[in-house]
Amino acid sequence: MNNIFKEKLRNNQFQLGLWSLLCSNLSADIIGGSGFDWIVLDMEHAPNDVKTIISQTQAIESKGQSAVLIRIPWNDPSYVKQLLDCGLNTLIVPMINNKEDAEKAVKACFYPPKGIRGVASNHRGDDYGRKINYLKEIEDQICLIPQLETQEAMKNCISIATTEGVSAVFIGPADLSADMNILADFENKGLWLLIEKTLKKLKSENIPVGTIIGKPNLVQRCIDLGFDFVGCGTDSALLAKAADELKNSFKVKI
Repeated sequence: MNNIFKEKLRNNQFQLGLWSLLCSNLSADIIGGSGFDWIVLDMEHAPNDVKTIISQTQAIESKGQSAVLIRIPWNDPSYVKQLLDCGLNTLIVPMINNKEDAEKAVKACFYPPKGIRGVASNHRGDDYGRKINYLKEIEDQICLIPQLETQEAMKNCISIATTEGVSAVFIGPADLSADMNILADFENKGLWLLIEKTLKKLKSENIPVGTIIGKPNLVQRCIDLGFDFVGCGTDSALLAKAADELKNSFKVKI
């Protein structure tokens, strides 16, 4: 039950990660052996459901190298409840814009009186009833990560991040660029001024901060800036690039 990802955040250990969009237990088995500190299984922008998430998690965890994070589709308690019952204890929640949004996500994660999570037993989360202290111990293992991806969210970053029950925050450059009307202009100076300003505010409060960006120079920039966990690419992009490069490496006469 011990959440290694959350433990490393607490110990200020940098963690490098990979985003997974392929929804395949076989691809999860492959990337699970690569040695990333964490792998996100995406439910917001990939056609995953709880069953595919579980099979991929089992494949990754069998390698014993990477923590599994889940980005849920929306700030909806029904997703949170199912995933926690399935033993997925590190959740990224998209489009958190203010403290009220963060409090809603927190309440979904915790049992009454702190929250609204329904009580169940004999599920994957408590190893089908074998973890007799699950109800007492699980809440310390939950790692809730609101995603900041609008200018409003960046403005409210401290009130979101200091909401009781929040473990870290995640800055999403793609949607942030859209909100700034500079869609996918990831080299934009204004974008980085806002990211760096927000990061500095969060780090001054000792709040762990993560992000993902696919360009190697920007990945390194995020590492150098002091992000605590950084995603450096996606499994789908890796496969597409490798397939294209292999095909293009051969000269074919037509």
